[in-house]
Amino acid sequence: MKHMILLLWLLSGMILLTACWDHRESGDIALVMGMGIDKTEEDNLYRVSFQIVNPGQVAGGETGQGRGTAVTTYSETGRTIFETVRKISKKVPRLLSFSHTVVLIIGEDLATEGGLPMILDFSERYYDFRSTALVLVAREGQALPILSILSPLERIPAMKIQETVQKTERVWGETPQRNINDVVQTLSSKSKGLSLGGISLVGNLTEGQTSANTKQAVPTTLVKINGLALFKDGKLKGWLDDKEARGVAWIQNKIKKTVLSSKCKKNDGTMAIEVLRSNTKIKATVKQGKPEITVAIRGEGHLEEITCPIDLTNPKLIFQLNNTFESQIEQEITTAVKIAQEQKNDVFGFGEAINRANPKAWKQMKKQWDETFADMDVQINVEFFIRGTGLRKQPLILQGN
Repeated sequence: MKHMILLLWLLSGMILLTACWDHRESGDIALVMGMGIDKTEEDNLYRVSFQIVNPGQVAGGETGQGRGTAVTTYSETGRTIFETVRKISKKVPRLLSFSHTVVLIIGEDLATEGGLPMILDFSERYYDFRSTALVLVAREGQALPILSILSPLERIPAMKIQETVQKTERVWGETPQRNINDVVQTLSSKSKGLSLGGISLVGNLTEGQTSANTKQAVPTTLVKINGLALFKDGKLKGWLDDKEARGVAWIQNKIKKTVLSSKCKKNDGTMAIEVLRSNTKIKATVKQGKPEITVAIRGEGHLEEITCPIDLTNPKLIFQLNNTFESQIEQEITTAVKIAQEQKNDVFGFGEAINRANPKAWKQMKKQWDETFADMDVQINVEFFIRGTGLRKQPLILQGN
């Protein structure tokens, strides 16, 4: 009996005392806020860049401010990504920690070659990597230059990129944010089509890497969210911009807020509304072996600007404005669907919808899904309602007549 009690004490101690087996002192780790991955042209190696926080420069108080940059970007090459994580120890005197990483940027060349699945394998497999980090593609460039640009509004550039993506999605809607978890799930889906936000460098690289770039009223160099990258089977196939990109977001039900602008019919004026609510429902059916998709969108918004001579107290004219913006939304979606069908790239997840609606039919058509998707009928039904016209009832241009 005594032996049993002693054994239980030993087992309890083994369980309770293993909590800090991977404990590391804060002075031994380097926080990686942003990570970029490219491929070298000469020897086809991975070039991985790490944006690391300088703790002394981001600490509060006068002693921590203004003496240097808040981050430093290091890069290393290797045959694998994990090799670079360990090899960077020749340049960085601390162990890298990815628990605070907020963005992962992939160079366009590497994305075009199909490097996305290999990158995600590492980020999913490595125990320390944060799966909520946003994934972006460096448009017409590489990830390293983008990570090395200093920002005037946010001392840590990776956080500036993260916040820009989040704000853009919230008020503009063209480029929905996607983290590592989202990307892995999408690549594992039936359709295997994927869309990721793009980011690009504007201005002079050398000037953007100095702290002087953060002290100008008009920065000479900056990074900006730029377009929507379309992937198929893990490879970058093309880009969408502006309204075409927003057409994808409408279908994916990713529009939270956005702005629609239209010309007036009676003069050269314009009007703009802010979409405040939007909901998209996708219905899939199979008739006589042929799949059909119906995209139904219902949205609401406020009129925020108008220079047209329209009596806004007239319900009939408001009804006509509703029709105008319904047509605009429908046109954006139609254009996005047409481009995706030309590329035979189901980035909308229509294949998943058909599988859920009719699994038997999906089994028969999934092997030829690319061709089926390219020829399928997509019905678009849009309902939009203007719920408010702002603080002013009548346009100034109407009162002046």
